[in-house]
Amino acid sequence: MKVNQLRVGTLLSYVNLAIGSIIPMIYTPIMLRILGQAEYGLYSLSNSIVGYLSLLNFGFGSTIIRYICKYRAEGKKEQVRSIFGLFLIIYGIVSVLVIIGGFILMLCTDSCFSKGLTQQEVDKLKILIVMMAFNTAIAFPISVFSSIITAYERFIFRRVIDIFSTVLAPVANIILLYCGFGSIGMTFSGLLLNFIACPVNIYYCFKVLKIIPKFVRFESVFIKELLVFSVYMFIGTLVDMLFWTTDKVILGALVGTAVVAIYNVGSTFNNILMQLSQAVSGVIGPKINSMVTLDGENTQALSEVFIRVGRLQYLLLALVVSGFIALGHPFLIMWAGENYGESYYIALVTMIPLVIPYIQNTGLTIVIAQNKHKFRSLVYLAIAILNAVSTYFIVPYLGGIGAALCSCVSYILGQGIIMNIYYYKVTKINIPLFWKNILCMSWIPTLLCVMTFIVSNFVNFYSWSVFLFTALIYVVLYSVGSWFFSMNDYEKDVIRVPINNLLNKLKKRKA
Repeated sequence: MKVNQLRVGTLLSYVNLAIGSIIPMIYTPIMLRILGQAEYGLYSLSNSIVGYLSLLNFGFGSTIIRYICKYRAEGKKEQVRSIFGLFLIIYGIVSVLVIIGGFILMLCTDSCFSKGLTQQEVDKLKILIVMMAFNTAIAFPISVFSSIITAYERFIFRRVIDIFSTVLAPVANIILLYCGFGSIGMTFSGLLLNFIACPVNIYYCFKVLKIIPKFVRFESVFIKELLVFSVYMFIGTLVDMLFWTTDKVILGALVGTAVVAIYNVGSTFNNILMQLSQAVSGVIGPKINSMVTLDGENTQALSEVFIRVGRLQYLLLALVVSGFIALGHPFLIMWAGENYGESYYIALVTMIPLVIPYIQNTGLTIVIAQNKHKFRSLVYLAIAILNAVSTYFIVPYLGGIGAALCSCVSYILGQGIIMNIYYYKVTKINIPLFWKNILCMSWIPTLLCVMTFIVSNFVNFYSWSVFLFTALIYVVLYSVGSWFFSMNDYEKDVIRVPINNLLNKLKKRKA
């Protein structure tokens, strides 16, 4: 059962990724043109502001999965129920705090954004903040049930729900946009999706998994252990906020909504990279937690998983990043419009260094499972603060590009150099072998990039027909080259086994 859940869950993750990559290609240009650059920037800015309210989860999301996996591996069913009940109470309180926080943020908008925004934009920003705060408040209790489902390795159900959300969200947004509701309508559709997801997740936990929360009084020793573990996860969440949202908040406060829109379009491609990397590591997380619980000293096994998952992630990310380097500028001009040309350079400056942590996010899962994430959290916090401060001073001179450059330097220093030393020295992961694997896989995307740039001197890629044909050739050459010169037997089996299984089933049905 577990193997099927893992394999099918991974397959459905890629189905969701494919859908999630294709839909925005159609949906985003429509949304940008209906909303306009200014209102799209305002919508992105409100998302970033309300994003700070997610800090109120105090890093408990990974804590739930860690303890559920731990108690499941140890066969302690009653402790699983007790943890379930504890976090329902905690997140219920957090939801109330989120709503209060949303109203406080709304009251601060005039003083914080009067320099960069018009009064009309400030008034609409207040409405968006309140609506998004309610949306976040609803999402917190739902996340408890989602974490339980993930910890029980029911990846098929989770991915089906993800696919449903991926399809329904843009459809609802487009309908409301065409009805003239603008950014407020898009925010309302998010609320609607959460109202639908809530009873579905509750039903699955109660009726299918048959896990009923148990509300008991925990000993102070355990609560202290829980808080110590979570505080560093909280720091990690704070770092994400400083990296992913503060740039846009600073741009909105000092420059205006148009620059926020350009920056947000550029950073959209970072989200695609993140989703690609998490498609594999997301389903392997519970397995790593169980490995650490049952055999925490087997560093060789953990290194093998780290390298195996990293190679799979790099195969996907190298295709996307190298393809974007070669063809990203004509794509953005045709897709988003002439006003978004600068988004290409913002995307490049942030995407390339992010490849490092995205092909190593299994390392984060390992250090969390080993309860060794303190150092990572503190390093990331220091680098994130440096990024926020430097962004504040450089944005008035270099705008969105300046913000992207500050983030780039921070990524390389913290998530690249320092964490690789930590993984090697403390976690005992074989980092030299990992990078040897990655370098051996890098010559194909590098060669294709160079070839495409040479061809661009003779061919105009600023035409959809020429662009799509070139992109197709690029993908085919990358896939064939990787299959014969980069991929090992395990990686080929990831593709071959599901296809062979499907073909065998079809043959049996015909027979």
